[in-house]
Amino acid sequence: MSFKRFLTLFFIILFPLKTFSDDNISKSKVFLEKLGREVIEKVSNVDITDTQREVNFRKLYLASFDNYYISRFVLGRYWKTLDKSVQKQFVNSFNNYIVATYAPKFKGWEGTFKAVDSQIENNYYNVKMNIINKEGPKMQMMWKLYVNKNNKFKILDVNLEGVSMLVTQRAEFLSVIKNHPQGVSGLIDAMNKKTQAVGS
Repeated sequence: MSFKRFLTLFFIILFPLKTFSDDNISKSKVFLEKLGREVIEKVSNVDITDTQREVNFRKLYLASFDNYYISRFVLGRYWKTLDKSVQKQFVNSFNNYIVATYAPKFKGWEGTFKAVDSQIENNYYNVKMNIINKEGPKMQMMWKLYVNKNNKFKILDVNLEGVSMLVTQRAEFLSVIKNHPQGVSGLIDAMNKKTQAVGS
């Protein structure tokens, strides 16, 4: 192989990878800003019923977040102690808990989501975003996401003003497990009760 041909092949291989990476850095910001607009349109909207609000929030959550990874993370070391049926039960209960807890908080919320920076580290995208409330102070969030095998962005964690929502949730759940006589089953029951209470 001639040196000229070698260089040609080298740059054909190298630059598409670099372009792909740089392109995803930009796309990660677009993805989150689009998600923010959808939350305002489909969840914050005061003209929809609370039931529809929860349906819309669930769709956005399941489509945008890696709920399986999040479920495993918040259970910590207890995840591996569960059989697959209980793991599935926990994931379902946790998803319902997330929807019931957070969907109502967005009702009537007005503001904008502006992604100001995105950096890639170890195949994860860290996107800095300013949340500008129509009434209230500006907040800063850091989103951690990755591109899955289907070339779709999935969110792993949200850091609000320096506090990881994932780590906070895990600490809360591990405390419940530690202090409940039924352990993980007690946590699942507690989540189900809270979900039912919010929906009633």
